[in-house]
Amino acid sequence: MTVYLRSPVPDETERRQASVLGRTDSLRQQGLLDDVSVKYWHRLSTGTDPRETEDIAAMAAWAEATDCSLTPTFDRHDRHSAFTGDDSVVTLPVICLSYWEDGELVGVYPHRGSCGHCTVADGLDRIEAALQSGEALAHTGSQR
Repeated sequence: MTVYLRSPVPDETERRQASVLGRTDSLRQQGLLDDVSVKYWHRLSTGTDPRETEDIAAMAAWAEATDCSLTPTFDRHDRHSAFTGDDSVVTLPVICLSYWEDGELVGVYPHRGSCGHCTVADGLDRIEAALQSGEALAHTGSQR
């Protein structure tokens, strides 16, 4: 599992982020997760960080393959600046989870799918339930 956190953020948002980290660490300590990595990102992705761009592309591919959408939390738009010219940027969420099984991305939270909006908390609930039952997390987007 990878937890993505936007930085810097206001104190209240930082407390929400800490709560998510605490929950993922608890899953790791229970032996339900092998590894939890944490990556920090800024408010906007401009495509200059290859790892970040690769991660976002993998999440977008997952969303397309599962008939889900990452908008509005990942908002891609063009911008114009007299100083830097025209470019495309992605506004990044303050908290995001990606969950992998056997090298395959099987969940991204938050997202929108056939069951509506799935939050990071929904994702943690779903992942925890699947891990406790010993079942694989189905690669089916937001179906519950």
